[in-house]
Amino acid sequence: MKKIILLLLLLATYRASAQEFKITDSIVIKLKNGSELTAIVTQNKAISKPLPAIVRYSIYTNLEADKFFNSIACLRGYVGVTVYVRGKYLSSQKAEPFAHDAEDAYEMIDWVSKQSWCDGKVGMYGASYLGFSQWASVKNLHPALKTIVPQSAVGIGVDFPFHNNINLGYNLNWIHYATESKVLDSKSVQEFADQKKWTNVFNEWFVSGKSFASLDSIEGRPNEMFQEWLKHPSYDDYWKKLTPTAEEYAKLNIPVLTIAGYYDVDQSGALHYFREHNKNNKNANHYLVLGPYDHFGLQQMTMPASIGGYKIDSAAIFKVYKLTFDWFDHILKGGPKPSLLKQKVNFQVMGANRWEHAESLEKITSKKLNFFLSSVKQSSMYKLSKSSGNKNEIIRQRINFKDRSNSISAGNALVLDTLLRTDKNSLVFESDPFEQPVSIAGSLDGELSLSLNKKDLDITVQLYERLSDGSYLRLYNDMLRASYAKDRSKRQLFTPGKTGKIKLTGNTFFASRQIKKGSKLVFILSVPVDRGMEINYGTGKIVSQETIADAIDDLQLEWHPDSHISLSVLPGS
Repeated sequence: MKKIILLLLLLATYRASAQEFKITDSIVIKLKNGSELTAIVTQNKAISKPLPAIVRYSIYTNLEADKFFNSIACLRGYVGVTVYVRGKYLSSQKAEPFAHDAEDAYEMIDWVSKQSWCDGKVGMYGASYLGFSQWASVKNLHPALKTIVPQSAVGIGVDFPFHNNINLGYNLNWIHYATESKVLDSKSVQEFADQKKWTNVFNEWFVSGKSFASLDSIEGRPNEMFQEWLKHPSYDDYWKKLTPTAEEYAKLNIPVLTIAGYYDVDQSGALHYFREHNKNNKNANHYLVLGPYDHFGLQQMTMPASIGGYKIDSAAIFKVYKLTFDWFDHILKGGPKPSLLKQKVNFQVMGANRWEHAESLEKITSKKLNFFLSSVKQSSMYKLSKSSGNKNEIIRQRINFKDRSNSISAGNALVLDTLLRTDKNSLVFESDPFEQPVSIAGSLDGELSLSLNKKDLDITVQLYERLSDGSYLRLYNDMLRASYAKDRSKRQLFTPGKTGKIKLTGNTFFASRQIKKGSKLVFILSVPVDRGMEINYGTGKIVSQETIADAIDDLQLEWHPDSHISLSVLPGS
């Protein structure tokens, strides 16, 4: 409700000043291959000279909201342009998310740069899908495109339509939302937000024991795109071709500003692009901003004061659009670089009310704090120990996939909660209290050593700080498929009965926090059997094709005492 009220206020502000703008909202851009895009162009009536153009390349056809976003660019001395991808608004083609954005982008930018109102310089920004579309646009870089500012960018084949190779039921809902109407009318918005309807669909599938691939039939609308995506469970060429290749990253020398959040579902995608750009281009002019924000918080005018019950440090609250347009002023008009961007990596330390800066993700810290999964029980939890136990101290776990009476919680909905929400498929480990404050920054690292009676499994990993008042602050929450932990592009199955490893390195979210004196760490390791995601029965077959018939035997796990998690500690901690 707060998001709706905020949008209404923003639109009211836009309407109040709309007389200042010239708006052309039904421009059809004809491409050489016969396809069409549609554009909305907003100009400041008081400025007649050509200006740099700021482009949002979008699949979400919300005309009133997009006119408002265009007006922001106008108020900052630019021409505001929103272009809808092929198949949306007045385009006669079928909407096919992600498929043609890279192919169409060069001609789209060429058209923008050659208009009488544009001075030949183009910048792009936007969040979520609009973050992806910017990365698609730089595959074949147009010389007029001078910078991009992807916020919370979808990592196609990385965090969507599967996350770490695990498919989610949300994808089917999103496909309908993004493709079934030329504009986002009230019907499509209401259906997308109808949690009761989709919960019932997921429940029906979960109880039925049918394959995940049957989800669209159970929902009542078999979907060709949903089925096509399921045919590509690896990060293969089907996905890789949609964003820059190694060679294209190597040639990408325009400045880039990436903004993402610790609680952002698409942080994995944002960091994937950042890492790939820097790995393949040693001179990449790419800045990164990270803080305690979620997917929708990053899309507001100003960062919210709290998230999921956690009060954000005052230092972390800034105006997202001011940073974005200060960056545009810096690149397109020769203005000063935004003061927040002291080095290439800029991140907020939760609880310390400060920002830290580093030249790269690898140079943030080299010191690790290791915790081992101990078989020693303390109350209802196992001990999270600073030393490894002997080789005989094994933790045994048994998962009955046929039991549909319960499903795992993928993590507390709140960032700060009074309860720790787990289920019977969860192992919980707790550390001793910290004797001194410790500041951490980076992804949750480590390696899990195990043997199992099947060829594969999915896990969720969660890490909380248990504060002295007994509340739980979420630090990390992620999931991954063991067979893709080493390489998301190539499945490597386990040998039943043989010890295997699951590396967490590079597979989890980035976060930074000053852990308080007296706090404890609580680590939750789970095997998900969830209504909202495909179930990995461990046969080694394509997981979306497995059914409850593949659950003849329970999953039997042995977690070995050299299993550990690692936290990167900031200097001075």
